[in-house]
Amino acid sequence: MEAQESTIETGEHPDGSLGQIKVNHTVVSTIVKMAAINVSGVLAVGGSFVENFIAQISSKESDKGVRVSEDEAGNYQIEIRVLMEYGVELAKTAETLQMIVAKQVTNMTGKPVANVDVIIEGVKMAEEETEEKEGED
Repeated sequence: MEAQESTIETGEHPDGSLGQIKVNHTVVSTIVKMAAINVSGVLAVGGSFVENFIAQISSKESDKGVRVSEDEAGNYQIEIRVLMEYGVELAKTAETLQMIVAKQVTNMTGKPVANVDVIIEGVKMAEEETEEKEGED
C-alpha cells in the first residue's frame, strides 16, 4: 500500500522551475506522536509503551495510533489514540493535546489542521508505565 502524500503550497518561484513539496502522511503522523508524548498526562500513543517500543524497533506500522487524512480543502484531519495517566482531568488533557498537535503540525508543514479527534483508549498509573519502561532495559 502506497503512503499518501500531501502537497504544500510554497508560493511561486520566479521562473517556476523548483516544483512541488510533498509531505508523506507518515511524516505528519510522526509529528503528531512526538507532540503528543510531550503533553503532560499522556503516557503513550496507540497502546502501551511496550507495544510502541516494539513497533518502533521492528519498523512495523510506524504510525500506529494515529490516522491522518485530508478534507476537500486539503486541511489535515487527525485521529489520535492515547493512553492517559490516571488522575488527570481527561477532557482538559485531551483539549491541550488537540491544541498542541494542531499547532505543531501547522508550524512544521504550513498546512492547516481541520480537526484533531482524540480517542482515550485507557488510563494507567504513571508508575505502572514507568515499570514497563524499566522492564525493557
